[in-house]
Amino acid sequence: MKKMKKINNYLRIFIVLIVASFGFTSCDALIDDFQTDFGKGPVVATFQNTVAEINIIKDAANTPIDYEIPITYFGGKNVPLENDVTVTIATSSTSTAKEGVEFSLPVTTFTIPAGETTAFASIRILTGGLVAFDFLDLVLEITDSSESVSDVNTFTLTLKALDQNTLAGTYEAVEGEYWNSGTQRGGYEGATFVISAISPGLYKHAGIAFWIAGNDWYFTVDETTGVITVLDEDLAGEPTLLNGSPIMTCAKSTFEMVPCDDTVNLRTLMPDGHHEVRLTTGYDRGTGSTREFYMRYIRL
Repeated sequence: MKKMKKINNYLRIFIVLIVASFGFTSCDALIDDFQTDFGKGPVVATFQNTVAEINIIKDAANTPIDYEIPITYFGGKNVPLENDVTVTIATSSTSTAKEGVEFSLPVTTFTIPAGETTAFASIRILTGGLVAFDFLDLVLEITDSSESVSDVNTFTLTLKALDQNTLAGTYEAVEGEYWNSGTQRGGYEGATFVISAISPGLYKHAGIAFWIAGNDWYFTVDETTGVITVLDEDLAGEPTLLNGSPIMTCAKSTFEMVPCDDTVNLRTLMPDGHHEVRLTTGYDRGTGSTREFYMRYIRL
């Protein structure tokens, strides 16, 4: 019996050693495979961004505008390569802006130097060929590279030509009152907001007070009087909501804490050429619970 027990013990040890050996071999194989595969993916050239837009305020001199577009690459070990990467671009057939009319592309091949990851393509926007509110898409594509070319190989720049009295631009709040349920909860002077032109006299305002994302709303401007009218619907005719509640307008809402009329919803062109915009709006959560905002902005 003792002899039989010893044989069984030896057999167990032998089996354990085989399993352990197999385990180590398998792990080593996995590690080797990982080391072999890591960093072997293709390096692909692409535009750093896929879309952008530029407001172009036309002047009498039709001053051209130079614009730079970053080109980069990714893949491999995601570290800068030790060799140069060349990238060739061209105007896409989908571009509504025409090369030689609305823009020029003087150089089409660019080099990302060894040790770096970005080069800048330069285009010149020919403003003389642009018509106010006839927005055009300038589309470029990567046609060749010393490395691979990304499947996402286009960049679209929307040229938004505007006349000189446009309100489009970035504004800084010089006065900002925020009222919550009858109590002023602070101001937001120094905050910046973007106003975008949609069509003559129609604009989009991005955000309100402290809340920017998801709170877009629209207003019109009477070009003769400068009076601003806040709209209660978006471009699709859907009710505008701010922070989940219906937007307040002078025409349809009762403001409890701030004035809302033609004297405080007004565009004024200042002597220094900067636009001043005054606006009143808010969102309605019932009598005594309104959120009301008075804003005075200066375009930067």
